[in-house]
Amino acid sequence: MRIVFITNSIGFGGAEKMITYVANGMAKREHSVAIINYNSVGGNYINKHQQYIDESIPVYEFEGNQTGKISRLQKILFTRRVVKEFDADVMICFTMYPSFVGKVVQMFTRIPSIMSERGNPYVTINKKNIFSRIELYAVNRSAGGVFQIKGASEFFSKRLQKRSTIIPNPIFIKDKIEPVQFEDREKSIVSVGRLDNYQKRYDIMIKAFSLFSKNHPEWFLKLYGVGSDEQLIKNWCIENGVEDRVKFMGLSKQPMVDISNAGMFLITSDFEGISNSLLEAMAVGLPCVSTDSAPGGARMLIQNNSNGLLAEVGNHEKIAEAMAKFADDPNLAKQCGENAKLVVSRFDAERTLDKWESYIAEVVNRN
Repeated sequence: MRIVFITNSIGFGGAEKMITYVANGMAKREHSVAIINYNSVGGNYINKHQQYIDESIPVYEFEGNQTGKISRLQKILFTRRVVKEFDADVMICFTMYPSFVGKVVQMFTRIPSIMSERGNPYVTINKKNIFSRIELYAVNRSAGGVFQIKGASEFFSKRLQKRSTIIPNPIFIKDKIEPVQFEDREKSIVSVGRLDNYQKRYDIMIKAFSLFSKNHPEWFLKLYGVGSDEQLIKNWCIENGVEDRVKFMGLSKQPMVDISNAGMFLITSDFEGISNSLLEAMAVGLPCVSTDSAPGGARMLIQNNSNGLLAEVGNHEKIAEAMAKFADDPNLAKQCGENAKLVVSRFDAERTLDKWESYIAEVVNRN
């Protein structure tokens, strides 16, 4: 098959990691693959590939306007030209705007477009906005769709749901992880992710850690990641009196290695698909505390008190209680960490690629 992937960016993030993983996987399975990169996230221009791309895959960079009606038209025309020149059999479009462009291009080329929603559409898609409603109308008529969890698919039309499939994120293990005895782990809580408060809710995390620290002063918090809200988070640390116990570690090139000797993992998002950082933390055997984020990705991974702990979204007191539960009960923490490792077999990377390849072929044959 000849497959074109369409993305807003090839920067740092879960969606970016997944699109390059699937593209690289399809290329290694001897499909002809190309990537169209719009170089835009939130209207900002990005000129940096932070994900590995197989050398056989050409990347077509959009270099026109990044905002406004002219930008939309330019991206549609650019995409139409590329997929025709590449003689594509199918377009795989990650996140909402590329999925909209893919569907419009499908109307003019008859090349089927598969949309893929990676987060919580109930939050990321504003139905009150006229352009968002137009996007949604078009995307609902895509040739197919790939969702991480069923809860996300239910936002879209019944018609699209019938043509779609559920393929959870896999667990990526690239580095050799040296086993760390549970008793030798440092008293650190780690979190890995983009420093973006809108989704990740670092304001809640810092409040929870501050409350937890009152009875656990020997513990500290390590934040791995970069983002526009870093200074804001540092200010919250000062306001909550924990600036000397929160360490900003920057962007990690080997997060599973860097967090492997931590005491526990923490994620406080309001919404997530299936969090790659949570998967990776479970894979290295960390006791994990996660908010029960919409539309259900964390609940899909964590069985409460068995392989991790779930806490109410936005409730810093409940999150602090869960952290204290692990800190005060080493046997529970060790048991949950050991059980968490089973995600490696549940979310095997090659099995995930099999599902993608099979579904892409199904859509191509159907159209």
